[in-house]
Amino acid sequence: MADADPLNLAVVDDDEAVRTALGRLLRAMGHEVRAFASAEEYEARGAEADCLIVDLRLPGLNGFELRERLRLRGSRIPIVFITGDGGPSPSDATAHVGTPTVAKPFSDGDLIAAIALAVSSGANLY
Repeated sequence: MADADPLNLAVVDDDEAVRTALGRLLRAMGHEVRAFASAEEYEARGAEADCLIVDLRLPGLNGFELRERLRLRGSRIPIVFITGDGGPSPSDATAHVGTPTVAKPFSDGDLIAAIALAVSSGANLY
């Protein structure tokens, strides 16, 4: 992905350190990055992006709920889920189907691969 055209990425994570680190990493690769502390903040700003990187566990709307709300509005933005607890909730085992998911702490390569997969495949089954 480093050799690809720059992407417009949006990061949604309630952890400021994660938002900062991801922003630095992705900007260093030449991408445009906007960061949001919550799903509600992302929705309120209406940010367009080539890919959304969203934490599954957020206060208020969680990552699954944000994806569903976007889909109901007709958005087809590719999404990559990031999670600090190892993956999607067992009670929502099918909610992540088609959405690349990486567990924190993840390597730069794992994140980059997930973004590339999401963007190239239009990820996220509808």
